Amino acid sequence: MIVNKSLYPISQNLRSISQMNKQFENLQLQLATGKRHNTLAEMGGDRVHELSLRARLGRIEGFQANILTVENRMSFYTNGLERLDEIEADARALAVPGAYGTDGINFVNSRNQATNLLMEVIDILNTDITGQYIFGGNRSDAKPVASFDEMMNGPDGFRQFTLDRYALDGVGDADHPGGMGFGVAGETVTLTGSFADGTGIKIAGVTINSAGISRSDVAADPAAVPQSTGAGHALSFDSQPAVGDMITISYTLPHSDTPVHKSFTVVAEGTDPMPADSFALGGTAEDTAAAFAASVKAEFVTIGATDLKSASVYKAADLFFNANGEAQAAGATEWYRGQSSANPRQAVSANVDENTKAQYGVQANEQGFVELIKGLAVFAVSDDMSDLDPANARRYDALVAIQRDRLSESNNSQAGSIELITMELGLAASTVNTVKQRHTQYEAQLETMLADISVAPREEVAMMLLELQIQLQASYQATSMASQLSLVNYLR
Repeated sequence: MIVNKSLYPISQNLRSISQMNKQFENLQLQLATGKRHNTLAEMGGDRVHELSLRARLGRIEGFQANILTVENRMSFYTNGLERLDEIEADARALAVPGAYGTDGINFVNSRNQATNLLMEVIDILNTDITGQYIFGGNRSDAKPVASFDEMMNGPDGFRQFTLDRYALDGVGDADHPGGMGFGVAGETVTLTGSFADGTGIKIAGVTINSAGISRSDVAADPAAVPQSTGAGHALSFDSQPAVGDMITISYTLPHSDTPVHKSFTVVAEGTDPMPADSFALGGTAEDTAAAFAASVKAEFVTIGATDLKSASVYKAADLFFNANGEAQAAGATEWYRGQSSANPRQAVSANVDENTKAQYGVQANEQGFVELIKGLAVFAVSDDMSDLDPANARRYDALVAIQRDRLSESNNSQAGSIELITMELGLAASTVNTVKQRHTQYEAQLETMLADISVAPREEVAMMLLELQIQLQASYQATSMASQLSLVNYLR
């Protein structure tokens, strides 16, 4: 007798067990990897959402990498600019009028301190991050500033450039100080300035407070002997001036177009001692004219060795250390080798968001850095100013006056000043920080959304595994029992 087992669908049960086995293996894989899906095909409709989320997260990671680069450079900028601001304050402290020290010791001290500070400035401006120099704009593969020795002591360095400038400006020339000319012909005194543009002393004007003296203009004379003469004035002593009458000569020095005014006063003949900036009334108008010419020449000889020398070294600094957008003098060592952009901040930028850029370029030839370098360099080359005497004291005070004006805190609002650069970089850093926080928050939201799609919670998977294991065990037992059923076994 044959017993038919078709009432129990074993084959269908085996298919169910096979499916549960596959599901069990898939759950084991999810538990091991922590992922709901192992292939894009398994994701179904979530595939597009996950790809979109991962693409956005990838862009955020790229922006975060750019932000890290910007933050690293900003930290170096902050340290460098803070120290440069301190050095600028130290340079101002060097410039104290009348602070000569005992026997002129401060002449030497200021020179040595300026030299050391200038070396430090050069080191700061040559700061690099893993070989990328940060004060050269977008030209970051080489040091933007020449070394101290090359810049100052090379064959075409600033020291030699200054000596050449002294000669061009007529510094220390006892006959023609500053390229000036002094002529006396009877009752007429002719005063002329330097002939070459931008050099020496120029006569800006003459003001006469005397009824007996008249003035006329004198044109420049390139053929004058022994040297060409610039424009000037002829003063005619038509009659004797009165005691107390005054002649004021206005002149300019090569570092500035602002006129300096110098007055000479008539004093009585035989006055002893002669007051400064005066000339004696002579027996005749010719004698008075000669006395005036001698007094004026003596004063300008002094100016040529003091005020003019200080102005000349600053003019040399202006031509040698060219600021952004300025052409450097021919024959001078190229002290700056970085980029010269019209807008240094825009020269280096990084995308920190889809439509946000951080602009953080800095160039060592910006105005604030250049003025600091000039102020230190002019003191560093003052080797011949050591003994305390009236000439050195006057020259020192002239240097101090120019430096105090150039490095004044009132210049902080000018483009390229150290303080303004610091403020602009601070604004860029604030923008970067705001964007960074937004990226962090957005990234966390995207990660949560992605986790809902792709991450398999271990607790949930473990419970599903346990439940499936129980179902499999029950199915195995039921299938085993059904496979053993027969009429023979039942009859026994």
